[in-house]
Amino acid sequence: MPDDERNRFGRSFGEGYSYVALGFSFAFAILAFGALGWVVDGWLGTRPLFALVGAGVGGFGGFMSIYYRVKSDTGGERGKGKRER
Repeated sequence: MPDDERNRFGRSFGEGYSYVALGFSFAFAILAFGALGWVVDGWLGTRPLFALVGAGVGGFGGFMSIYYRVKSDTGGERGKGKRER
């Protein structure tokens, strides 16, 4: 395998692992905020209100994190693939 092809192959694995890490951070945000809500529910006796709210907030935060990461990776430019004249 030529060096250029090997570097491209290794870079693609690195990009893939960074997106896998984003998926894990998304799941962790949902679980962490949901667990925090579960603790608050146990303290206040309002099961499952804050657990659901916490999971929703964690899901929204995780989604926004993924959105901004993907947007910054692509450069945030519209029509980037089009040819300039």
